[in-house]
Amino acid sequence: MSEIILALPVVFPIVGGLAMLFHQPGEGVVPWNRRRALLTAGLVLLNSFFVAAILVGGVDGERRLVVFKLYSSLTVMFKLDRMGALFAGMVAFLWPLATLYAFEYMEHEERRNTFFAFYLMTYGVTVGIALAGTLVTLYLFYEMLTFVTLPLVMFPLTKEAVRASRAYLYYSIGGAAFAFIGMVFVLGFSSIETSEFVAGGMLDLARAGQNRNTLLLVYVLAFFGFGVKAAVFPLYRWLPKAAVAPTPVTALLHAVAVVKSGAFAILRLTYFSFGIGFLRGSWAQWVVMCATLVTILFGSTMAVKEVHWKRRLAYSTVSNLSYILFGATLMTPFGLAAGLSHMVAHAFMKISAFFCAGAVMHKSGKTYIYQLDGMGKKMPITFGCLTAASLSLMGIPLFAGFISKWNLAQAAFECGGLMGGAGGGDGGVGRWLPYAGVAVILLSALLTGIYMMTVLVRAYFPKIGETVADDKVTDPTWKMLVPLIVFTVVILVIGVNPAPLMECLMKIGGEVGV
Repeated sequence: MSEIILALPVVFPIVGGLAMLFHQPGEGVVPWNRRRALLTAGLVLLNSFFVAAILVGGVDGERRLVVFKLYSSLTVMFKLDRMGALFAGMVAFLWPLATLYAFEYMEHEERRNTFFAFYLMTYGVTVGIALAGTLVTLYLFYEMLTFVTLPLVMFPLTKEAVRASRAYLYYSIGGAAFAFIGMVFVLGFSSIETSEFVAGGMLDLARAGQNRNTLLLVYVLAFFGFGVKAAVFPLYRWLPKAAVAPTPVTALLHAVAVVKSGAFAILRLTYFSFGIGFLRGSWAQWVVMCATLVTILFGSTMAVKEVHWKRRLAYSTVSNLSYILFGATLMTPFGLAAGLSHMVAHAFMKISAFFCAGAVMHKSGKTYIYQLDGMGKKMPITFGCLTAASLSLMGIPLFAGFISKWNLAQAAFECGGLMGGAGGGDGGVGRWLPYAGVAVILLSALLTGIYMMTVLVRAYFPKIGETVADDKVTDPTWKMLVPLIVFTVVILVIGVNPAPLMECLMKIGGEVGV
């Protein structure tokens, strides 16, 4: 019965969100009041407490909860392992702070009840992805994520928001179809009766070897299927469009919930379903690795060209998510650890950057880069936090982003050394592609410096006569500033002392075998 706690942080916010959605205030009742705000905050904090209680219980043991079983291979089960614990812990830490930020940002919106209802459900579904113990469970919650986040993307109800939500839905449905194909084949060739995730993969290698090329093709299809939510090129278009959503939504889409769930699913697919022993050195590895490198460069280039602030950050996410996937495609234990290190660093960097953009929009209505002249002096705390997030995204030492990019470069050299001698059937790709990844990381860091420093230069060093005219523009209240300051501190702490985080990540990498 003690394992029931694994289901609580999944079910609790979903039920709470549904109750809030169907219990709308009646006529003559204030749509949103202090009581409902306290209820939302209480539900979020309590759910984070549930996650914390699970993590304190330890991740080394065999902790699992079978919810129901249709057939032996179709099992819905929650399971706690190190990688799931990392993702769940990150979500549980970020969500309360994002909620605090959202209270002020959404204070003038009329449909806050609906917003926070789906906001709560998204929390539960994301934790469900983190704690999914089988591929079936992961796929189920992955699909649910589309439907609970769709109303959030559509929330403004403008023509642009409706078009963005439609693109998001179409891309997600298409990606789900390819992901479903991958799930069917993995279950068909699995050596595990319950389809439970296993470090090193669940394929029956004797049977899989007889259908190797077919399964490799299926892996590529599933990679791009789950890669829709991770915005892999050319399946990225929905993400910049979704920038029309309220900033608390776009921040969670980019930093925690949707895109991270896509990257997390690919890590599960690669290391815990197919297994790197089956995939490494194959043509499928080089195809998906090339896709990640193209995405990194493409996203960075588009971000340089984009003048809308939130869409620029969206293209930055397109690029940075593929850093994580590049780590996945290296298919080494250290590659997994390096990819996870960027997943953590990017979560704090990007949510901080989006919240800074949202604070400026909330206080001044400025949405374009060329409108930010002089804003650094008027909102010093906001832009101070943005400076830290920007330097981290660029990979400057003493910031979290440097640690993750350094790890990825090291993992790429390690992979290149391992694959250099395996050149027979791949045309020598194994010798040079991982090293090309290092060059791509360096070039992307340069482009990141261009598109982030452009914002900071305009904010701190405006042209004469182009300073912000409105003297009433100031930093937001503590509800917005506290999350920003906390994120900045975390970015600095990871950058200065990465050892505890890397120790945890290396244990995860060590589980997947060679």
